[in-house]
Amino acid sequence: MSMQSKPLQSDIHTVVKVRFWDQEITYITMFITCIIIIAALPTIFAYMTTPDDRFFTGVVYNIPDHNQYFAWLRDFQHQHLAANRLTAEPNEPALFHLLWWVSGKFSALFNLSFSVMFNILRIIGGITLLITGYLFFRFTITHPVQRKLAFILFATGGGLGMIWVVIKYIQQLEEAPFPFDIYTSEPNSFFLALAFPHFAIALSLIIGVIGFTLLAYQRQQLRYAVAAGICGFLIGLQHAYDILTIATVLGTFGILIWWRDRRFPTFLFQCGIIIAMFTVPPGAYLSWLVLNDVTWGGKLAQFDNAGAWTPNLLHLPILLGVPFLLALASFRPRMLRSQDNAELLFTAWFLVHFVLAYLPVSFQIHLLLGWQVPIAALAARFIHTNLWPWARQRFGKMGVITTTTAILTLAMITNIYLVAWRIIDLGRYQQPYFLSSDEVAALEWLANHTTKDDVVLGVLEINQHVPPWTDAHAFLAHWAGSLDYYAKIDMVAKVLDPNTPSAERNTILSMYNVRYIIVREQDVNREQFNAATNSELTLVFNQGSVAIYQRKR
Repeated sequence: MSMQSKPLQSDIHTVVKVRFWDQEITYITMFITCIIIIAALPTIFAYMTTPDDRFFTGVVYNIPDHNQYFAWLRDFQHQHLAANRLTAEPNEPALFHLLWWVSGKFSALFNLSFSVMFNILRIIGGITLLITGYLFFRFTITHPVQRKLAFILFATGGGLGMIWVVIKYIQQLEEAPFPFDIYTSEPNSFFLALAFPHFAIALSLIIGVIGFTLLAYQRQQLRYAVAAGICGFLIGLQHAYDILTIATVLGTFGILIWWRDRRFPTFLFQCGIIIAMFTVPPGAYLSWLVLNDVTWGGKLAQFDNAGAWTPNLLHLPILLGVPFLLALASFRPRMLRSQDNAELLFTAWFLVHFVLAYLPVSFQIHLLLGWQVPIAALAARFIHTNLWPWARQRFGKMGVITTTTAILTLAMITNIYLVAWRIIDLGRYQQPYFLSSDEVAALEWLANHTTKDDVVLGVLEINQHVPPWTDAHAFLAHWAGSLDYYAKIDMVAKVLDPNTPSAERNTILSMYNVRYIIVREQDVNREQFNAATNSELTLVFNQGSVAIYQRKR
């Protein structure tokens, strides 16, 4: 009897394990599907309700940066390197960006517009991020309930920035105070799925590098380190800032293992060498580009123009929300010497971001990307091992339900606002997310009549759309990409001012070899502008509220 019972017990265990696995996969699949649909609601709303006299760009947040990416995409449709066409200065194609290169080739192959290609990429990026995040937690968190809770917090946690929105309306302010507490996307996975596919894919690769490295160390197999290196190589070709995050997290993890085991982690060091072999070349290429190319170096030097800095330490609880506070509550010094390698990794990853987020570099806010991973893991463990037992002991099962509901509601509240606000704002059908039919006609005219040697001048609101729509350079288009950004804003104002002396206007136009000027009725009185520039400019396009002038040679 006993000899027969063992196989039977083993079979029962296998059946139960498979059943729970199937249930979890079903749950995760449904959850990811819901997240992707909810994240798509603003885009779906905009496409379905756009009036006949408006054009939806396909973007729901951050038009300037996405127009930059779309300009690269346009270049990559017919070449392998992109020039900086967001500035008037001549420059040769020198940038390779893997994500937009692939997007450019794909969109060219299937004749897709940049707005359609972007939304395909947004869906792919969101699904990839959520699947990658789940697989990472499945590998690192053994308890199924804790694992699912970590994944929910990772996928939906969005901080407490909604507080500033409430204050805005209570105090009747024009704008919400501390907007970076609300709209910083990097540590918010849902926000990435909603609007930032390049960040979503970058975070997927960060998780891939770190996850494969841990897998290599756990199983003592270097093939996983090669997989980590490949992920690192891919991220180096599209979001090289993140190499710094990867190196810091894995380096700290290695040091803690060394301290814990009191011997040098030779195998982990070998993994690091392999990863470095893959990541150093793309990182070196980007460094060479910004150090040797005046245009791209100048672009990096203007990152300060965005005023985008990591909110100070006192604002982190608002930016990162309840999961961050729970992760802080879960931290214990003993975790720095944990025998559980996954726990040690989460601890290292969580702590190093306090340093990364405040490094004295202009792109420091980008280094928040990935912090949500250890935050979600540590917060889920604290809820499961501390809050739930306390709530159950004090208030019973209803206490657990109430506590969980309160935590998840507070974690999601800002993301609920982001979706609702996008729908409300997009319902106005205004710039910069929508173009009028006259503006579209003007951009299409430029697309058919300009070359890569032409420069188009106009106010930022319309001129930022020139690089994605045409092969021309924009005189003014982007806060970093347009060199001497603030000086060019002043120059545009002078060129469009009918009272500017002709000699001064011509000096600006000649200096930057401007050939076309796009003028809208809301930018300047067209009648006065025509009278002031009749001897200098020729009207070559005129439809409704938009005109295009060509400089006389």
